[in-house]
Amino acid sequence: MQYSFQWALVDIETTGLHVTTDGITEIAVMVITELGIRRTWHRLIKPKRSIPDAIKALTGISNELVQDAPSFEDIALELLDVLHECVFVAHNARFDFGFIKNAFKRCGITYQAPVLCTIKLLKQLYSNQRHYNLEFITQSLNVSLEHHHRAQGDVKALHEVIQKMVELHTWPKVLFAAKALYQKSSIPSKLTTDVSLLPDTPGVYIFYGDKNSLPLYIGKSITLRQRVLSHFSGDYAHPKEFTLSQQVVRIEVIPTAGELSALLLESKMIKEHMPVYNRRLRRKTTIAGFKLREHQGYLTLSIVREQVEEEHELKQHGIYGAFRSVAAAKRTLLQLVKNHDLCQKLCGVEQGSGSCFSYQLKRCHGACIKEEPYNAYNKRLLEALEEYQEVVWPFKGAIAVKEHCPVNKITQFTVVHQWRHVGTVDSEHLLTQWRTLPDAASESSHTYDNYKIVLSYLKHHRDKAQIIELG
Repeated sequence: MQYSFQWALVDIETTGLHVTTDGITEIAVMVITELGIRRTWHRLIKPKRSIPDAIKALTGISNELVQDAPSFEDIALELLDVLHECVFVAHNARFDFGFIKNAFKRCGITYQAPVLCTIKLLKQLYSNQRHYNLEFITQSLNVSLEHHHRAQGDVKALHEVIQKMVELHTWPKVLFAAKALYQKSSIPSKLTTDVSLLPDTPGVYIFYGDKNSLPLYIGKSITLRQRVLSHFSGDYAHPKEFTLSQQVVRIEVIPTAGELSALLLESKMIKEHMPVYNRRLRRKTTIAGFKLREHQGYLTLSIVREQVEEEHELKQHGIYGAFRSVAAAKRTLLQLVKNHDLCQKLCGVEQGSGSCFSYQLKRCHGACIKEEPYNAYNKRLLEALEEYQEVVWPFKGAIAVKEHCPVNKITQFTVVHQWRHVGTVDSEHLLTQWRTLPDAASESSHTYDNYKIVLSYLKHHRDKAQIIELG
């Protein structure tokens, strides 16, 4: 029989909030059509990790209760059949769909379906409500909620909520509102910002939560709207993306003229605000690198960790390279030893007396046993480290990189001197006063991240970039 619609009302219980590390403990499905309830389905699931006491207290589901229950792999095909040709409907659907999709994925099954979040549907049809969680909305609509935080009880309550919608608005109106939401199903239900109105131009975007004005996450893109939407793609494979989507309430954007201005603004804002979900560009306090010392004429190399905040301090400490971890530095060091026939002992890779293991393999020229003259070895070592020194500034003086976006009509001039981001102005006549910009004499503007940003930008865009030499 053909139905005008088939909705699979789904509720799950889990061991926690992380789609990649937590597991499903219970699933309930109620398939409804315009004729009423077509099918119900319920299973307890044995997860691959233990159920925390806090979850047990909330749901009543214990390790003992699911001890003899099937795994998700055991019921995957059965559940797939239940959900076949149905719209996936859930209250805060991002949570339930994320867990179900990833559980199928671990079984080698790709699950796709239109997704309807009933929180979003309620916001359209009952815009006067203060809250939209299931407990509040059932009270507001005078719906019974028995066995809350158990899958069967919550699915039954959700079905009654939908019936209340239909009584007030009729099925055609409810379906019309629902179908309009299918294409927007991945947008977080708490989000108050209309993502469709965000500009698809260069700039920085800021995610905010509902508790305070501190940013949750700061990012950049040359296509802001597309980048923001990519956070809500519905794949949910990374716990950070899933948790972030659960918390974001509003989004602000700061348009820029191009990629370089967006990159530098993002770096600056992350260091100023330290958002909890940004890590890569947060101000670093510890950097690993290579330290040169001299022993009996031979240069030795070791990995050190230095407490520095800015890239310009690395040279003061005599450090070559800058790595986010000792492990990253060690991987590079091993590659240097291999590529340049360096001595494992003099590079701190191997301990003990006598020759190093590489010498026995004829990959070391014998510096460890003074067979190779120290001047020859030192020359080869310094040549190997050349690429880890700061690149010489390729201009006579300061430059301004002009960027213009024809869509948002923004023109900006990013002033850089000796890899330092001096400032950004929006008028060319202000460039004559670049030395008076706030960061012109500030060492704080010379961060390692800014150095890498400008270096990479010039490496890839110098031929096409509009560069004005300021002298």
